[in-house]
Amino acid sequence: MGGYHEIRLTGPGRRQYRLFCLLDNGSRQELRERGFDHPQIAAITGLVKGSGERFSRRDYARVKKLGGEYLATVPRRIAT
Repeated sequence: MGGYHEIRLTGPGRRQYRLFCLLDNGSRQELRERGFDHPQIAAITGLVKGSGERFSRRDYARVKKLGGEYLATVPRRIAT
């Protein structure tokens, strides 16, 4: 999962919450073309699992698919 960053939290009942993010960085010109003034952190998706469980390859493939869709969009879609 190179290039992706995770925010990890443990909730009630030891449920594991993960938020997968990408750093959208580049030259000033590249950032302007994407619709940004500064580098951005893009939240791609979140996953939940039980303590001691593992995410499946399918779960990680979905994260990568969504990240690829985000990176392929110029200008980037953003929520305000």
